[in-house]
Amino acid sequence: MRTFKLFWKVSLLLLVTLLSGCEDDGHGLIYAFMAAGAAVGAKNALDDDDDADTSSSSDTSSPTAREDFEIHSVREYDGFSDDLLTAGLGQNGLTGVVPTAADQVSPTAAEIRKATVVNQYQARQDMRVTSGYGTLYGPAVPTQFATTPSSEGKVDGKEYLAFADDGSGRKNVTMMVQVPNRFDRNNPCIVAAPSPGSRGVYGAIGTVGEWGLKNRCAVAYTDKGAGNGVHDLNTDTVNLIDGTRAIATDIGKKAHFRADGTSQMDLAAYNSTYPFRIAQKQAHSQQNPEADWGKNVLDTIDFAFYVLNLEENFGEVSTLTESNTLVIASGVSSGGAAALRAAEQDSRGLIDGVVVAAPMINPRDDAEGVTIKQGYKTFYYQSYRKPLFDVMSYYNVYQPCASANTTMGMPGRCAALRRMGWLSSNTLTEQVAEAQKRLNDYGTLETTNVIAHNYESSFVYSSFANLYANAYGRFSVVDNLCGYSYAGSDGNEPPSAKGLSDLAEDFQTGNGIPPSSGTSLINNSGNEGKGINFRNSVDVNGNLEGYLEGALCLRRLATGTTGVTINTGTDLTGTESEHYQRVQDGIAEVLASGDLRGKPAMIVHGRDDALAHVNFSSRAYYGLNQKTKTNSQLVYIEVTNANHFDGLNQQYGVNTQIPLHYYLSQALDRMYDHLKNAADLPKSQVIRTAPSARLEKRLPKIDSEETEETCSITFSNDVLTIPDC
Repeated sequence: MRTFKLFWKVSLLLLVTLLSGCEDDGHGLIYAFMAAGAAVGAKNALDDDDDADTSSSSDTSSPTAREDFEIHSVREYDGFSDDLLTAGLGQNGLTGVVPTAADQVSPTAAEIRKATVVNQYQARQDMRVTSGYGTLYGPAVPTQFATTPSSEGKVDGKEYLAFADDGSGRKNVTMMVQVPNRFDRNNPCIVAAPSPGSRGVYGAIGTVGEWGLKNRCAVAYTDKGAGNGVHDLNTDTVNLIDGTRAIATDIGKKAHFRADGTSQMDLAAYNSTYPFRIAQKQAHSQQNPEADWGKNVLDTIDFAFYVLNLEENFGEVSTLTESNTLVIASGVSSGGAAALRAAEQDSRGLIDGVVVAAPMINPRDDAEGVTIKQGYKTFYYQSYRKPLFDVMSYYNVYQPCASANTTMGMPGRCAALRRMGWLSSNTLTEQVAEAQKRLNDYGTLETTNVIAHNYESSFVYSSFANLYANAYGRFSVVDNLCGYSYAGSDGNEPPSAKGLSDLAEDFQTGNGIPPSSGTSLINNSGNEGKGINFRNSVDVNGNLEGYLEGALCLRRLATGTTGVTINTGTDLTGTESEHYQRVQDGIAEVLASGDLRGKPAMIVHGRDDALAHVNFSSRAYYGLNQKTKTNSQLVYIEVTNANHFDGLNQQYGVNTQIPLHYYLSQALDRMYDHLKNAADLPKSQVIRTAPSARLEKRLPKIDSEETEETCSITFSNDVLTIPDC
């Protein structure tokens, strides 16, 4: 039984304003403001009339919100026509064609939500029956402790959507709390589910959200301030919190994201010089959202407690607090990093346990270092203690060449690297091999090489390197960092305007990290300065080389030199040196301490992850955690034949990789059992999967007979030993 003190009380109602004049299903959007504790007045005034709420679900009045929470809407879902988990489509319906709006230029909030849920499921899960969807995992598949409420996995209940902001309207972190009608008030639990990547607030619904709702928990989502906010400068339109679009100047602080210019160039001047460009929230908010990811998760847990204690929920019969409610923070990719950072920062004891998969975590640089041994290979401190931006920008230079013998690479990149002296080999075959060797010598595993070709085809390295450089350096869209921008494009033509229907789909289909949803990454120097899709950039000899100049510029922001590694080239000067320092300052703001305050935690990571490579993320974090002074209860599970993106396995027809999501769900079961029933957590281990085996034999359980003693992960005398298995 936990003994944490009550940290907060349900606040007093100051103001509930029901805005009228909205043409919707009869219910206007609800905004509620109040000061926490003593009544000190409403924090923000209502600016404008709300846009139409076209949800087909009913809205109900929410009495109050904490001072820095702005509730947008509360909707009830019956579990038949629509529901919390599958948007009314059920387990089988989620695998089909994504529903389209009746008016694709002006979709309703309800239509946007339905399409968004389906897209997020399909992006994060391998939804092939042959991979286990519908039998081993999925909305209607029972967990260890829960049966599903219906044969199709539909979940009835309430959904609260809100912004958290500092009053400026520039952060507007989206939060959502789903309360299933089957919520167990006698055994209350909250699952905090930060979104992966730059996805919107529904980004974790098909992974962590699914487990939480099936286990009768409330699920508290956050987009971490990095959600898929799109400001189209051509039309000056932006997203609202529900994905609908409006003129930026008309909605003011209610914009999900609205770009700003700089003192040197305002947006109007920029739009005139670089027409049809697009700003994305994580890249161009100038907030470095990652610095606040831990706080965002803690805020959304606060918001969940607030929602649960409303009189319309359970406030009339009991008070739910951190002392009587089980709270698990869980996420995938950058959502996993956010959950870990939240636990590190949780001085109030909100979080009881942490379960993450493939976390894109940046461990703090520990001068003493930890040695990693895997089989006959040893990775020393210098080879793996690198921020993820360092690794992404390095891959962005060499992976197009390493993939050049496949349909996914660029032989022209190899030739350009050779011409500039960054490769020494002469034939294409030799250049491909040299590029691959440089990548693996950087500290990555050879088992990631094949899957990295698919990542290159999906522009993973180019998109992440550009976005994170902008985010860390707090650059504006008008800065055109390293000559890049975002815009719609068609082949070799200059950027063109995105159509209104394409803009309307951005919230539903985009991942917040272009190239995505019809928004391309642009090389501004192409087409005589008008711009060209970066992939179609050619060198002086006409070879397609993918804008190597831009990739090398981003790389310099990692090294601080004119070389591709720290020990090559000369130190940067002038503006480049300033930009390098800005990026490094941003990275310093996001480094994790490894100190989880003694909380039980589990990390599940695929060994073949070619984005958040295990040496630089989970292995390094686990080693750092083991050296902290607090009692460590961190378990590390490394899964063979698994990578970062289950959805890409289906997209590329990959049958040699298994779904990591299956093990995330298992780990959540184990953590829940530990926290509720004092069951032992598993030991750190490698799980040896068998992708070619029959489905029932393909995915051994954690601690199964297939996981032999020889697959145990150990840490001793600053050496982390990972068996090959």
